[in-house]
Amino acid sequence: MQTRRQFALTATACALASRAQFSPSQSRSFYRNPILGGDHPDASPILVGNDFYLTHSSFDYVPGLLIWHSHDLINWRAVAAGLKNYDGNIWAPYLCEYQGHFYLYFPANGVLKVIHAPHPEGPWSEPIDLGIKAIDPAHIAENGKRYLYMAGGQMAELTPDGLAIATPPRKVVDPWPMPASIRMECTCMEGPKLIEHNGYFYLNLAEGGTAGPATSHAVISARSRHAIGPWEFSPYNPVVHTASRDDRWLSEGHGRLVDTPDGRWYITVHAYENGYRALGRQLLLLPVEWTPDGWWRIPNSAKADGPLPMPVAGATQQPFFDPSDDFTAADLGLQWAFWQEYDKARFTTGSGALILNAEGKSVEDSPALTTPVGGHSYTVEIDIEVTPECEAGLLLFYSPQHYTGIHVGPKGIAIKIPSGSTRDPGVKGVARATFRIVNDRQEVDFYYRLPSQSWKRTEFSSEISGMQHNVLGGFLDVRPALYACGAGHATFRSFRYWPQAQPPA
Repeated sequence: MQTRRQFALTATACALASRAQFSPSQSRSFYRNPILGGDHPDASPILVGNDFYLTHSSFDYVPGLLIWHSHDLINWRAVAAGLKNYDGNIWAPYLCEYQGHFYLYFPANGVLKVIHAPHPEGPWSEPIDLGIKAIDPAHIAENGKRYLYMAGGQMAELTPDGLAIATPPRKVVDPWPMPASIRMECTCMEGPKLIEHNGYFYLNLAEGGTAGPATSHAVISARSRHAIGPWEFSPYNPVVHTASRDDRWLSEGHGRLVDTPDGRWYITVHAYENGYRALGRQLLLLPVEWTPDGWWRIPNSAKADGPLPMPVAGATQQPFFDPSDDFTAADLGLQWAFWQEYDKARFTTGSGALILNAEGKSVEDSPALTTPVGGHSYTVEIDIEVTPECEAGLLLFYSPQHYTGIHVGPKGIAIKIPSGSTRDPGVKGVARATFRIVNDRQEVDFYYRLPSQSWKRTEFSSEISGMQHNVLGGFLDVRPALYACGAGHATFRSFRYWPQAQPPA
């Protein structure tokens, strides 16, 4: 049953889809990967009419389960958040439509839950606990019956409303045997994604481990005449896979198929960028072609690191979203997310200032306010004013234990480097300063400017390439962040971002 689309699949559309194969010679402009820079892993895109929506893992950040909208699969804008409150560590959500209603299945601290809404932009319900310990849920329906797949090849039947489990999970598919010649992290069969197309159900799986060696992780495909199997594996497996540790995109995997209104097919996958794992798993888009015998594959001419024709004619790739903020709105924009907390009583924003009450004794117990960004180099800047017992700063944040940054507080201005050491530039007795962090290809410089004075660069710099999952765990990324700890409050003004290294003139 084709339930994602709001119109029937006609014979004309079938004929169009059969002709819509990938061709670099088509008169379209081109895009380059990534289509979302920075950490946006486990993406789950769908087509709704002529629009595209997706969500992705939000881990310990809140608001969580951001909903992104696009007209062309390339240029994305955050339009809503499925979760307004912290509900645990969230991996690999699954956005889907069934009979005109929208569902978002997700694991929170390893327990499956669901929220639902009349439209992808909400309003979304409160989370409903499905009572299953698992990760990576995926929804499919056949003949009025609804099923939920999950990691490990497990599947459970859902109740007709999709909001509860009707039968206990059972195993319905085993891993595809990855060749012994592939260096991988583990078998780790996870990330199921399902569609129905031309009389078959297609199940895409992730195998090989989502990090570790560069050639780990892959997209494995299988198909069946029924939503519950039995499943046969594709002769093109692994359909997506990093061939060499010398490639630009490493650990490519976790793919979901999506079609366009004119019948073209694509797959989103995530990958680490060679030399820049600290950016997390970035979102890539690859074209898909269907073979005469009914399998899908990536065309030989389509390379993740090359120019690819835009999916929608007339569209052009735009720069990534600029998270700069003057704090004039009455609430925080969707570019911002707190670590493990969203306490509206703790902050106010508007009239050009974000006032954040101090919490905790250090970054380790003071939930940071973060914004993910992409790019090999970038610059961030903010004006900070603190009350006498408050410490506040501008960070490049991986986790509460791993970060680098510059702050002002009762002891003056100081710099923290990733090893945990604090450096003192000797600036005491100040309560306000403008800070600038310049990330120049993972080497980081710190600048400060006191009121009515000129910029000064500190003699202390840091290096952040080791702030990534293969070293620290957590599947996280390095992102700009603000924090306030101690007592009293901090006032933040004029957050600025440049997508390049931009030392003060």
